[in-house]
Amino acid sequence: MFTGAGNLIKNVIFDFDGTLVDSDFVVESVNKYLMKKYRIEDVNAKDFRAMNTLPLRDRFKKLGVPLYKLPLIIFEAIRLYSHSIHKIKLIEGIYDVLKRLTEDKVALYILSSNSSKNIKKFLQRNKINFFKDIYSTPNTIEKDKTLTKLIRKKRLLKDSVLYVGDQFEDIISCKKIKVRIAAVSWGCDRADLLEKGKPDFLCHKPSDLYDLVSRELN
Repeated sequence: MFTGAGNLIKNVIFDFDGTLVDSDFVVESVNKYLMKKYRIEDVNAKDFRAMNTLPLRDRFKKLGVPLYKLPLIIFEAIRLYSHSIHKIKLIEGIYDVLKRLTEDKVALYILSSNSSKNIKKFLQRNKINFFKDIYSTPNTIEKDKTLTKLIRKKRLLKDSVLYVGDQFEDIISCKKIKVRIAAVSWGCDRADLLEKGKPDFLCHKPSDLYDLVSRELN
């Protein structure tokens, strides 16, 4: 489903986990380890998935995790994640979308709360070279500051940029700085939560993403 319209999209900035890659298994394993280490309330798989209807801040509150502890927990999660890069796979259909967008002369970037080192390791391992640059944001809840830095550094026009992410917070961050966002329902957050954020576009499969960009190119 597409909502909204805009100017020509020449630059697409992707989130990584959940948007480009299926890392659920790795993320779940890391979460279990951290919950035990930091004595976070244990949640069964069914209830954990149900939390995907809540914004990220509310999920942490429900788990009893103080926001001030997040930087330390995220740092450790990224370190643990790096040991399981070989278990991560591209979302089915995404490779073709990246290839076709590159052929259409659309510039591609990655901006993620994961580390640039982890992302580069995955891309090199899978021989993926479509991206012009990779940025890591220190704040998973508020990506707007890093996104603004990327846009300024690369001298991009905001009207030419589309961010692609799978979380409610991605929508909020993009709205803060008036950058269009395509929310994808195949990642972390469920479609009904994403819809509440009122993204410019909502994609249910990778081909939807290519269709919306190519529609503006032609």
